[in-house]
Amino acid sequence: MGLLIDKIRIHLPEEVLSNTQLAKEFNITEAEIIKRTGIEKRYLASKNETASDLAFVAAKKLLASDTEISTKIDFLIFCSDCFDYIAPATSCILQDRLKLPQTIGCMDLPYGCSGFVYGLGIANGLLHSGMANKILFLTCDSSTKTLNPKNFEQRSLFSDGAAAILLSKNDKTPPNDFIFGTDGSGAHDLYIEGSAFRAPLDENFKKDSCVPYGEMVMNGANIFSFALKTVPTLIHDTLNKCKLGFEDIDLFIFHQANGFILETLRRKMDIPKEKFYTNIKDYGNTVASTIPIALYTAEQEKVLKKGMKVLVAGFVLEIVGLQL
Repeated sequence: MGLLIDKIRIHLPEEVLSNTQLAKEFNITEAEIIKRTGIEKRYLASKNETASDLAFVAAKKLLASDTEISTKIDFLIFCSDCFDYIAPATSCILQDRLKLPQTIGCMDLPYGCSGFVYGLGIANGLLHSGMANKILFLTCDSSTKTLNPKNFEQRSLFSDGAAAILLSKNDKTPPNDFIFGTDGSGAHDLYIEGSAFRAPLDENFKKDSCVPYGEMVMNGANIFSFALKTVPTLIHDTLNKCKLGFEDIDLFIFHQANGFILETLRRKMDIPKEKFYTNIKDYGNTVASTIPIALYTAEQEKVLKKGMKVLVAGFVLEIVGLQL
């Protein structure tokens, strides 16, 4: 008994950051930006727009597609690194905003790039244990609010976007297989400085960093090295667990981290271009939302079709095999 993605809807902020704007600001050519990132544009949440606001709109689009959906949902998961508050849970706030039944369960999932796959794993457990029958899974980060205006590397990569996914059991497919991996020693290769109890914000930090919600700190070289070393091994392990070969997978959809990383991984694993879907050029790195947005756009473009075997990989770092 597998996991069924019933519907996906997405929502993006109105403001767009183009390569033309970045090129002028950082005295670099648009061609060089494309070469480094594979990205042409990114979306920026407005000053008063939170991650939950974007997720709320994506959820409303999904609920509007079927007037009976809201009465059938019995669990809500909100995956983000950018919650409204440390407490209470933002998922509970979204339950109220969306007018979902008060009988549902709610959970905040504090994960970024790997959050979609983590959420699928949790949803899979809830559904097959009988604790839930219909799950509304929301992903959204407003990471651009944590980027120092002077940091070209980060501003050229990150983008804001939300996805709403409706999940249920699929009686017609075999169980989905998940492989998870964790290496907490790399915590400081990508974190938000000045954002919680370990190193809270103070007035000097806010003044010096120009980032009032905490500042993203990223060691791009270490992340690149980790991805190249770990992703291929875990994908091979996932295929072995599923008793499948690369040739059995119809479509590979990886976390849209960086165009250069994606192409390097594709070549290293010798995955044919026609089986390796990317949309980072038009959306940037939307963190937890990259995979669901890619699933949505692949379906809209008729690249993803019903019955396909799809392998999705979120890094840093979890992997799952899906059959759609």
